[in-house]
Amino acid sequence: MFRRVASLLRAHLASTPSGGSPVAALLTQALVASFFCALVNEALAPFAYGLFALTLTAALVTIPLIGELGWILRRDPAEEWVGTLPARPFERRAARALHLGIVLWVLALGSLLPAALFAPEITAPLPRLLLPVLGLGLVTLLAALVLFLQNLLGERAEGVLVAFQTFLVLAVVVGIVLGIRSVPTLARMPTLGDEHATFLWLYPPAWFAAPLATAEGEPARWWLPGGVGLLALGLLLVLPPAASRRPVRTPWLSVLLWPARLFAARFWLRPDERGAFDLVYDALPREREVVLRTVPMIGIPLAFLVVASTEGGSTQRSDVLALLLFTAAITLPILLTHVPATETPLAAWLHRTAPVSEGAIVAGTVKALAVRFLVPLYVLLGFVTWVQAGPAVVFKLAVPGFLLSLLVLRRLYGVCVGGPPLSTAPDEIRFDLDWLGVLGVYAIGLTLGAIAANRLLEPGGAVVLIALLLALEGFEARRLRSRLG
Repeated sequence: MFRRVASLLRAHLASTPSGGSPVAALLTQALVASFFCALVNEALAPFAYGLFALTLTAALVTIPLIGELGWILRRDPAEEWVGTLPARPFERRAARALHLGIVLWVLALGSLLPAALFAPEITAPLPRLLLPVLGLGLVTLLAALVLFLQNLLGERAEGVLVAFQTFLVLAVVVGIVLGIRSVPTLARMPTLGDEHATFLWLYPPAWFAAPLATAEGEPARWWLPGGVGLLALGLLLVLPPAASRRPVRTPWLSVLLWPARLFAARFWLRPDERGAFDLVYDALPREREVVLRTVPMIGIPLAFLVVASTEGGSTQRSDVLALLLFTAAITLPILLTHVPATETPLAAWLHRTAPVSEGAIVAGTVKALAVRFLVPLYVLLGFVTWVQAGPAVVFKLAVPGFLLSLLVLRRLYGVCVGGPPLSTAPDEIRFDLDWLGVLGVYAIGLTLGAIAANRLLEPGGAVVLIALLLALEGFEARRLRSRLG
């Protein structure tokens, strides 16, 4: 049996999409975990430190688990091949569970190993040594819960997962910005089992951090993480992949955006751009992988809104709002990289045979992205800005911020997009690190522009700035079409 399971596992590993390699995410997690664990280890007791480290690992793993690594839960790439091999159903499920575990455990070790390295000196040797194992149990539980949710809700799970991942992105960014302020509170955290810590029984990372309380005179409670981890592994053995086709329906956001689409079609689109516009506007939001990988990034600007609401002074709050409105375009490379992604790449012949120029396709795609993604984002940000700072600030900052984001969208399209829209399988999407330098230049320029606009721009100057940005947008649109033909 073990030989057959090993053979099936090799088949699963060989079928792993090349785009699903967790190396980049692993290195990022190692850097983030090393920085924060080294920053707080001297201030926290072992249990509180374990709670901090495991919470950080859970957030850092769950974001890619639902997003770019979610294919491992939503479908089995080796299902057809493995199904033809002479093996029992249990052996197939065991091989798949091991494959899932290997991918996720390797990813989680990127943050768990630094967490064990920077554990407080008073941590008992055995809990320190087994902290990565405890973290792997937590990651297994998270994967089992996500898979159970997908099997339970079916297609309805997508909206839940997108909302949850958006919340995680928001929580991570807010935690990075404001979390250090909460270290004194975390240092006073009671241990699991304390009469004043009943709430910790509802928090899974606390279950797996319980053994670290040994150094503080608390019982080890190895049975709790061990039992929960084995139960989670059993669920992964039992639950099948949550693969299903999405029903064809009109998304609610498309209904709300109908006036913006009608306006764009009437006054903004050229006739030869209409085909690409309609394709990207209607089809890209229906690509499940694209939605799960890109939409949760709205949590980043939302996190800055949370930060802005916590600042006491009006000047500081307006500075954060200006920074948010002017630098929201920094998240655009994530969206642009996935513009070519589709689950039906064989239909890319439509681009090769379309009787329109490449410039028309790119122009229509850019306008579709602006209407479908930038417009709702800035409507939301503008509404919050109106509530917090008034309509004058919306006109002074939100309108120029939208036009700047549109300009950045056009400039970054040729840098970040690696093919025609909806032409490439999601597992073949590549993140080219070469454009990080260009993005850094935009980030610095937009940040300086945000502060200058907030501090110096008057209503009359805002009118001039908006007119200038409109002229630049038209010039950039013509330049892009003429360059591509």
